[in-house]
Amino acid sequence: MIVDNSSEGDCKSKSTDRVTEYQTTNGDCHQEIKVTNSSCFGIRPFLKTFSQVKMGCCGCGEDDSAKIEPGSQERELSFSESEVFAKKRSCTDLPALLILILIIAGYGFFVSCAVKKGDPFRLLYGYDDCANVCGRVTSKETNPEFSCKGADMRELRYHYAELGVEGVKSRKCIENCDRLGNETIRFLNRCIVKTNGNNPTNALLNNMGVKNFFNEAANDLNIAWRELIYLLLIALASSLGILIAFRYIVQYVIFIVLSGAVVISIAGTIYLWLLWHFEKKDVMAGKIDEEEAHIQAYLVYAILMSIVAVVTLLVVLVMRRRIALVSQLFKETGKAIYSMPGLLLQPIYTYIVISASLVTWLYIMLWIESAGDLYKNKKGHYHYKKNGLLEGARWYNIFMYFIMMQFYLGCQHMIVAGAVARWFFTRDKKQLSMPVTRSTCSLIRYHLGTVAFGALIIAIVKFLRAIFAYTAKYIQKYDNAWIKALLCCCNCCLWCFENALKFLTRNAYIETAIYGCNLCAGGRKAFRALTDNILRVAAINSVGDFVLFLGKVLVVALTIVAGVYLIQKKDGLHHPWVPITLGGLFALLISHCFISIYEMIIDTIFICFCEDCSRNDGISRPYYMSRGLMEFVENSKEAMKKL
Repeated sequence: MIVDNSSEGDCKSKSTDRVTEYQTTNGDCHQEIKVTNSSCFGIRPFLKTFSQVKMGCCGCGEDDSAKIEPGSQERELSFSESEVFAKKRSCTDLPALLILILIIAGYGFFVSCAVKKGDPFRLLYGYDDCANVCGRVTSKETNPEFSCKGADMRELRYHYAELGVEGVKSRKCIENCDRLGNETIRFLNRCIVKTNGNNPTNALLNNMGVKNFFNEAANDLNIAWRELIYLLLIALASSLGILIAFRYIVQYVIFIVLSGAVVISIAGTIYLWLLWHFEKKDVMAGKIDEEEAHIQAYLVYAILMSIVAVVTLLVVLVMRRRIALVSQLFKETGKAIYSMPGLLLQPIYTYIVISASLVTWLYIMLWIESAGDLYKNKKGHYHYKKNGLLEGARWYNIFMYFIMMQFYLGCQHMIVAGAVARWFFTRDKKQLSMPVTRSTCSLIRYHLGTVAFGALIIAIVKFLRAIFAYTAKYIQKYDNAWIKALLCCCNCCLWCFENALKFLTRNAYIETAIYGCNLCAGGRKAFRALTDNILRVAAINSVGDFVLFLGKVLVVALTIVAGVYLIQKKDGLHHPWVPITLGGLFALLISHCFISIYEMIIDTIFICFCEDCSRNDGISRPYYMSRGLMEFVENSKEAMKKL
């Protein structure tokens, strides 16, 4: 804090003869105060000023009494942007990044073991009793015990498994499925023969047209590919239109949603009480037998609905100011997107990387699942059996999938949070230069370790849930209710813990983007900010998320309606619902991409708003927030006057 008091009269000019440093201790907070002394500024005026000001520090909360009244000092205190948004940063959570690199190296080891003993075509094309892959040339074995393996099956492309009483009787590679008769379903390169034409399952398959469904669906997509492109463009335009609408008319949407909830709950309560009243009146008049009446049920329903109506009304009345904050956050998010349109491209980059990684992961999974050591069973058929290393590779592959998906999403969260925080804590928005690019560079240079740490924590919890699900599957054959209940309880607790961890980690990324701290420090800051504003958080997570959900539903509904109009009447289609459904799924994915970014921006602006309130008072330390957000601060009038 720099104090420069010059008295009136002879002391109007500022003098800087010497600087005296004072140190104050407030709990764990240590601060240095520099006082400019001159012939017209002694220690007594300074002590008088110091006695009127209760010092705060970074990380310590300030109450209303700690704020400096406007006009108490002739010169405003200067606070640069770097004191809130950290420009000087250092690498965070490097051990977590090193652990992630070691995990990737271990993954490479398991993949190399699977490649040595695996072949994806064993799963894709199938193999016969001698382990010869259908439609390919299989390499021979050096072990004379497996001399049957090593035939040329390029002319025998289709796999046929003959079923017996005890399961698979034999496996063959055949030239064509037609030689097996008319009662054959061709699925990929498999020939599936129906054992009983009168079987209800087979009849259902015939009625659904499964035999030719894939060919007909592919033909439909080939005919309606132009309409599918139109549907994608409609979904894209609808998503952008929803984002624009969120900025300008979201307050009306929120008003309609809340008013509808209140009106429906009150109307439902009145209706149920009237039902109970008329039912009771009819029973007393003898029009309805008392045993056939539902007086007790209607009474219970009416009481429960009354409780719901009262709670809904009270929540709306108590949280009306917090709900207004949600509306303002939507407007601020629209401003941020308008200033940084590059934010809308982030989900596209993320999902391209995720899609490429998913394809790679599936390809590696084929190698792992097909890998094994060749052996001969009791029937003399050749099979592949996994050893302990390959079983471990299967689980390692699942764990790697969880880590990489969370890492990619964490990188997106960090980039968006860094760009929005830089935008929020820049007073002159015209001086904002490439915030998204700079946030990406900051992530790569400093905070990859923090994202890796968060991804590891969430991936471990997900992996534990997968283990519990796998264990529960095998325990189901044992009739032990206690073990089943215990596993179900553990799985439920892990699910709740995972969602809470995701929520806290995402907000910790925002704090890291603001202050450049590690994940643990960011988590503490985020937890403190969220608990101090618990009602505002509840409003955002209830009303805000519901409005965003309505946006997704609207985009999907518009796309499906347009699909029905464009595709349903098109000639030559066997299953019009296939391209329409596919268009709806693409619309859901597109709307989720854009609206999830919108949700992340709202969370970031809210955390920045909380940090701005805790670090500044709007008078001696001006707020960074806009005038719209300033209305939700206690000293908003004084702060606006100061502006």
